[in-house]
Amino acid sequence: MGLPRFILLAIIIGGGIWLWRRFTSRPNTPVQPSPVQTMVCCAHCHVHLPEDRAIQGDSNNWYCSAKHLKLGPKARD
Repeated sequence: MGLPRFILLAIIIGGGIWLWRRFTSRPNTPVQPSPVQTMVCCAHCHVHLPEDRAIQGDSNNWYCSAKHLKLGPKARD
């Protein structure tokens, strides 16, 4: 048996194994998208962060930390 026949036989066997695995494997479960979170802007440093990690201050202002809550809102540059 010559080398070209051996290579052709190996390709055919490999392709058959690949097809068999592809058709007998379980279907992939779809990836669940992460839930959408509401983003808020810190009234002091203007960094955006998820609402569940922010601290709500007075008059509907949000802050990224207790320190910025104490410092209060800051005007944008």
